[in-house]
Amino acid sequence: MPSKIPATVLAVLFLLAFGCSGRQADDPAPEAAAGAKGRYPVTYPTGRAIKFSEDQVIKKEIQITTHWQTITLDKPLKINQQGIMGLHLVVDKAPYISTMDTHPLNPECNTPECVIDAFCLTRLSDGAIIRPEAVLVGNNGVEVSIRPNGHLYPFCDPHVMTMALGTFKDVNSPPPDFPESIQSFTALRIRANEPFIVRYLWWKVDEHPEMYSR
Repeated sequence: MPSKIPATVLAVLFLLAFGCSGRQADDPAPEAAAGAKGRYPVTYPTGRAIKFSEDQVIKKEIQITTHWQTITLDKPLKINQQGIMGLHLVVDKAPYISTMDTHPLNPECNTPECVIDAFCLTRLSDGAIIRPEAVLVGNNGVEVSIRPNGHLYPFCDPHVMTMALGTFKDVNSPPPDFPESIQSFTALRIRANEPFIVRYLWWKVDEHPEMYSR
């Protein structure tokens, strides 16, 4: 694993760790996923975990394979122009650890090439790295590549973790903005080097100036 991760990347990880607040007394009860194939019924984020109008939970379980598949979104993903958006792939936590965790399955690595695996998943059963490739399709047909850039461990569901996908330029730069010509995203194209199950998708504002003023 890289011995030094740029401050911009670490800042994203830190913010994501606190991105899902604990359920407050005035929040509605979490909604459990029905007919799920995962280890536990998931509880979708609700109430105070949904902080911005652009945040959206896509309640769809997806089997990611090594082949490209296109997921048409019933409700387009809106873009918050002042914030940094992330598409979170929510997975069962038990089978995986982050590639950033200190663990015998995550070898030490000090080369720039290792950054490609930063914030991916290491499968505990065999040590395989789960490395997704994903593209968001804009309402105008323009495609934007996104890649892993952080994790979230929701307080509202201890059985899941997320792999956040976002735009990427290089390890020393903040995530690039989405093209101005795109108003929203209408589809997701995705595949991975290894099959895995996504319990649901969570499109959310990961960083925003208002988060520091609240």
